[in-house]
Amino acid sequence: MSTFQVPQFIEEKPKIISFFTLQQFLLIGGAAVVSIVLYYIFSIFLWIILSMIVVGIAISFAFVKVNGQDLHKVAQSAFRYFWNPRIYVWERAMEETSIDTSSIEKLSSIRRAMSIQEKIKNVAESITTGKLFKQEHETVRENKKGKYEVVTYLTGEKRTAKRIDY
Repeated sequence: MSTFQVPQFIEEKPKIISFFTLQQFLLIGGAAVVSIVLYYIFSIFLWIILSMIVVGIAISFAFVKVNGQDLHKVAQSAFRYFWNPRIYVWERAMEETSIDTSSIEKLSSIRRAMSIQEKIKNVAESITTGKLFKQEHETVRENKKGKYEVVTYLTGEKRTAKRIDY
């Protein structure tokens, strides 16, 4: 017995008049009625321009699809998005805390009083004297198997490594 693949999720609207669905026919027919009314209201030049706009909008609403959705659904969703207010549901609860800012105010006043040259001079002095990047002396331990050394990295991490003298 042979197996056949059955298509699923087929969405096809019935064709009522020729190859138009009822909705498409009503949109284009409505545009034609509006165009006829405009013919009796405006001059020929203005009627042609307005009719082209109305018929163009009607044809686009009847036949254009955006990501598989009809254009009227997309336009309706866009209108709702812009018309309705935005609601933000989640708000983080903030606890009230008090911070002693007297030391911060003192530091900020000292920083404001210093000029850029003094700041650069202080940083240079800290680097040359080793205050800023302090390198600790390496200590050597003697072990049964050989010499081991404690190495301190700039990050402050200390590791024991085997010392090899060449």
